[in-house]
Amino acid sequence: MKGQAGAAAGDMAEPASAPSRARPRRSQEERRAETRGRLIDAAVQVLSESGYANLTISKVTQRAGLTNGAMQHHFPSRGDLMLALMDTVYPVLQIPFKAIAAKELPARERVSEVVDHLWKIYGRPEYLAIWDLALGSRGDPELRVRLRSYQRDIATRMRDEFVSLFPDLDLAPDDVERIFSLTISYMRGVALQKVFLPDPLLRDDLPLIKDVAYDQLTKHRRADI
Repeated sequence: MKGQAGAAAGDMAEPASAPSRARPRRSQEERRAETRGRLIDAAVQVLSESGYANLTISKVTQRAGLTNGAMQHHFPSRGDLMLALMDTVYPVLQIPFKAIAAKELPARERVSEVVDHLWKIYGRPEYLAIWDLALGSRGDPELRVRLRSYQRDIATRMRDEFVSLFPDLDLAPDDVERIFSLTISYMRGVALQKVFLPDPLLRDDLPLIKDVAYDQLTKHRRADI
């Protein structure tokens, strides 16, 4: 009986579970990229919440849950961190010129899409973070020079892409740059006003901005649309 009971107990026993699969180990490059990303994300959060003056290494590492040593390894200087932050934020704020061009829209509609994208960009918190960084770096001559060079490269690329968006108008590059700069300056002013005033620019005003930009482009065209 005892043997039969043991056999019965054995029959009722649950089968042994299969060994769990071990997670594949991440490569050193993957771990490095994750740590770097955590530091940059934390820097963006601290900058957006506290401003450039309060953006310290200790606050960033605390927010990221990492050590000062990790920061030093990935970003030897505060300037290195700031440039990496701009590398991360700027793509979010860029206009998809190639995607707009691929739609083969009439010139007026291309202008409309650019202005709509600008409105979305300048309403984002990342944009104000960039301004805070640019203004706050005035007291750091070395970082200021590096940021100016970086921003100059970005502005040149955006200008060239905007010029290439209107090949049918046969515009002089200088005219296009002036019109693009005027439009951007207006939108930037609106974005900064939003810091102090609740939504000063209604969406009903966007058509006016589009009309002015389009009128200026066609005014300087050297060929028929």
